Amino acid sequence: MPQLFALAALAVGGYVLARAVRREMNRVEARVSKSANDKAKRERVATLERDPETGRYRPREG
Repeated sequence: MPQLFALAALAVGGYVLARAVRREMNRVEARVSKSANDKAKRERVATLERDPETGRYRPREG
């Protein structure tokens, strides 16, 4: 019977640990996503235009 109590205690402990890890992972993921979104908003995306002479695309000047 003591083995049953020990097994139950391990199961409950594992469940609590899994919830804590999942909560921390969600917190970190939200922080990383917010940071990535903020960085994307700050960066200016260059518009490409085709150079008629070479046929290659280059960032638009000006």
